[in-house]
Amino acid sequence: NVYSSTEWMANSTKKYRSVFDTKETTYIYTELSFYNKLFDEQDWEAKINLKCFSLDGKNRKELCNIDSKKTISKEDNIVYIRDGWGTDTRGSYWKRGDYIWETYIENILVGSKKFYIENMGLVTLNENPYFDVNSLKFYIGGAEGIIKDRRVYLKKINRKTAQYLFAEFSFINKSENDWFCELFFNFYDDANQLKGQVSSIKYIEKNRKDEIITLEEGWGNSTPGTWIDDSYSVEIVFMDTLVAVASFEVGDEEENGEVEVFSSSDKCTILKTSSINIKEPESIDEVLKELNSLIGLEQIKKKINEHITYLNYIKLRKEKGFDDTEKISLHSVFTGNPGTGKTTVVRILGQLYKKMGLLSKGHVVEVGRADLVGEYIGQTAPKVKESISKARGGILFIDEAYSLARQNDDSKDFGKEVIEIILKEMSDGKGDIAIMCAGYPKEMG
Repeated sequence: NVYSSTEWMANSTKKYRSVFDTKETTYIYTELSFYNKLFDEQDWEAKINLKCFSLDGKNRKELCNIDSKKTISKEDNIVYIRDGWGTDTRGSYWKRGDYIWETYIENILVGSKKFYIENMGLVTLNENPYFDVNSLKFYIGGAEGIIKDRRVYLKKINRKTAQYLFAEFSFINKSENDWFCELFFNFYDDANQLKGQVSSIKYIEKNRKDEIITLEEGWGNSTPGTWIDDSYSVEIVFMDTLVAVASFEVGDEEENGEVEVFSSSDKCTILKTSSINIKEPESIDEVLKELNSLIGLEQIKKKINEHITYLNYIKLRKEKGFDDTEKISLHSVFTGNPGTGKTTVVRILGQLYKKMGLLSKGHVVEVGRADLVGEYIGQTAPKVKESISKARGGILFIDEAYSLARQNDDSKDFGKEVIEIILKEMSDGKGDIAIMCAGYPKEMG
């Protein structure tokens, strides 16, 4: 697998991808996983070698050769090998082209993965330089799908006969150049539980600007029974950005028709008339209900509820005209291992603070070391100030914040400059911002 984000996802996974844009890319990482044949028997040593090459037809140019010795513990049933190559500055190392990671164990090639770098620009919720969404439709069929002119598009599928539910996504190409398009099709039930995920890569030839391009993927089984009576949704993700959402129903009969489709831009602007109701919580009680519904996290939920009560008390005193010199501080530090809900809690806090009138927007801007630290003198301060500006009105969430403070006294490391600017903003900045840091308990100590 290949990935660029260091963020941990569910089940100790990463955001695996094969296509990236130069403007978002700092490091490109590779991950190899394998079953340990000596599991529960004995530890053993392995010589690991990771190589990355740029590809130009039949020619290959070596970019890196990373050697390491790894002790494989008998306690590990599955072994993970991870490393990467690049620089801290986005767009400074990886250029448009085709690449491949190769992994060797004891000089034997055991795995390889191609990936592609494009250079049309960052994809965001409001801007996509690659394409405009055209449609998202659903149909059912066998594992191989159905040819396009025989498809019957559905708003509701029959659980008793449905095998694979196919999502057909089409877009209007905005580029004259050739490029690789990678889409992720995420299928969710009405509780927003992930039902399945399928990815699709398509090579778009040059000179196809303004043409409609179609990709499709399905989820299900050759034997009906995968789908039950429920409401489902499909999200289309491109370059780690949500670009389209649509929903469908499952019941005891089919209903023909095209579904309503949402774009991600302009807070889910409707592309076609839609019955999907996407809204933010209406009250503090609703937000607290979402917080308290999280599984576990009892200590953090208790502390947040106490903190909200205290903030309400201070806020009420100020509103009643008491000369209260105590300043309301929204800044926080979260410690915990990957997958312990830190990001979810921060998002909920943003909504809470907005409902309480403490923040004007309540959004969350998540950053890491690569987003804040420059590679050369004079690059760091503008990056930090830009991140603060984007987060103004909401929360600036600094993940793996401990990485800003290196243990050695390296004069060329600009992490200390980031810390100084952040502290100044917290003490005498413009306000209307909460700065929250997260990381492993030991490192954050």
